Amino acid sequence: MAQWFRLSMMALILLAVWGCAKSSSLEGQGPPMAEVNPLQTRFTKANDGVITDRVTGLEWYVGPNQDNNWHQAKAWTENLTVAGGGWRLPTVAELKAIYQKGASPTNMDPIFQTTRVWVWSGQMDDARTAWGFAFYSGLVNSHGLNYGYGRLAFAVRSRR
Repeated sequence: MAQWFRLSMMALILLAVWGCAKSSSLEGQGPPMAEVNPLQTRFTKANDGVITDRVTGLEWYVGPNQDNNWHQAKAWTENLTVAGGGWRLPTVAELKAIYQKGASPTNMDPIFQTTRVWVWSGQMDDARTAWGFAFYSGLVNSHGLNYGYGRLAFAVRSRR
């Protein structure tokens, strides 16, 4: 009889533990674990360095990690032949779309592998200035076309 009692108690404890695990205090705060979808990576990088953004459908290529004025950045993107060419400077909106506050010290996905945080856009403010995006702060500002200190070039194109 004592053995039957012990087995009954063990079964009861197992049922209680199973029931608690099934209806924990987190109930109602998301799907059960079996239904959670695996994370999908937004950015992927090919062997040639081309970064594909699954969300926007754009392809990115990070310029040399060196100072560039706007003219140098524009010439570099227009002459870039990686993966068949067709590259251009990004718009401010495209740069904002890859801004991810806190994702890395540069506030962009680490796959971009750059230490620079200011990127030129292809959009001019007037005849002497162009817009750029400051990844350190998420702000947009314009600078003279010949100013290059700390400015980086990114190339972008629609997915091929």
